[in-house]
Amino acid sequence: MAYHSTTGTADNSADFLVKLKDFLTTVVGWTLHDDGSAQADPYYVLKSSGESGAEDVYLQFVDDSNADRIAVRGCLYWNAAAHAGVKEAYHNSYTYVRTVDASPFLYWLFADLDHLFIVTKVVTTYYGHYSGLIKRFWSGAVAITQAAAAPGSDVVVQVNDASIFTANSYYLIKDDAEIERVQVTAIDTASTPNTVTLANLVNTYATGAKIGEDLQPVIVGWYQMPGSFYALNRFDGWASSTGQSGSCAAAHGNFHTAANPDQRYGLVTMFPWLAAHTSSTYKELRGELIEVYAIGSGAADSEDVLDLGGTTYKIFNLSGSAWCAVKE
Repeated sequence: MAYHSTTGTADNSADFLVKLKDFLTTVVGWTLHDDGSAQADPYYVLKSSGESGAEDVYLQFVDDSNADRIAVRGCLYWNAAAHAGVKEAYHNSYTYVRTVDASPFLYWLFADLDHLFIVTKVVTTYYGHYSGLIKRFWSGAVAITQAAAAPGSDVVVQVNDASIFTANSYYLIKDDAEIERVQVTAIDTASTPNTVTLANLVNTYATGAKIGEDLQPVIVGWYQMPGSFYALNRFDGWASSTGQSGSCAAAHGNFHTAANPDQRYGLVTMFPWLAAHTSSTYKELRGELIEVYAIGSGAADSEDVLDLGGTTYKIFNLSGSAWCAVKE
């Protein structure tokens, strides 16, 4: 996995936006999908196909009129010609990176082609932000449609590989305009191309649409991550920009203080941050954050480094999330 990190000082919010774009495009390998730097609210839209090459990650970073922040939005697809996102996930009050408009501040950037984690230091407070894919708990296998599919019942859809499906199971289908949950009632791996039969299809989908169990598990974090977030979709598709809410919780059962470090060998235990949808109408444990871990408060100080046999982790006491270790 191509994983990268860097640190530096930004002169202000505008300078940080450029430094973030440059890091993601020139170092990590994201694509600058839309350059809105000349707009009244300057923005960049970054795109990635993920470490697997089969993902669709679109993130917009905006230096908008709100003070001391870079707004972050995700979307199913970004139309660069129209300069508009399709089925976005964001909230004007919460999904942003905490910055400073009028004075310098420190920052740390951690990223691969799946995600990014940002830490900024404003005076003495550290703020975290996570956006991108999570480490999904469900299958990431994807089939690509070989012809357009129209709405209806018992819809036969041509795909490049029907072997990834199980008859009578449920999946998501998406293209650049729509996303919905479908039931695969039959599969045919003998025909060329392969086909699947969908019990019902509400929308029209273009050739090249994707069908899979957990498509595009992208989250857009609040300004105090790990914490609350909005996802691009849930098990049944997209509802609204804030209709796929969720939150993170550390998988330590409040035992992190027993290993920060422990008394036997002085060992520090790092616990994964889980990501879940928590609404009463769509509860689901979706996955975990990538290379961000919870630790106890006694391991070290903020900006110190844990060395675990050659792999190093930067430590921060993050606002709203307490102590975290992030892979460098």
